[in-house]
Amino acid sequence: MDTYNLMKEAMGVSATRAKVISSNIANVNTANYKAKRVVFENQLADAKQNLNLVTTNKRHISSGSTDDSYITTNNDTSVTRNGNNVDLDVEMADQATNSLYYNSLVSQLNGRLQTMGYVVEH
Repeated sequence: MDTYNLMKEAMGVSATRAKVISSNIANVNTANYKAKRVVFENQLADAKQNLNLVTTNKRHISSGSTDDSYITTNNDTSVTRNGNNVDLDVEMADQATNSLYYNSLVSQLNGRLQTMGYVVEH
């Protein structure tokens, strides 16, 4: 998987994470609602390590893909008496972190596209 596709997928996961965080915030007072999380960074790290691998024979094992993002539900903790475990402070911090992550991906992608545009023009 090349860097461009990896960044594109990371942006998609970041958008999914934003939806999950928004859902958690919207359900902060819903009885028995359990906070959800998007898991992706472990798969991203594995894929980044495998970027240097080259398949030279059809019998080689594939270097894999990062399509393994998934949503988990935390059923272990309960913050309030009604069974809801959404911590608004954690969700707001996660939202800020995810926004910075997404914006940095957009900046990197824009930089790459500008560089390619410059090369094509000159």
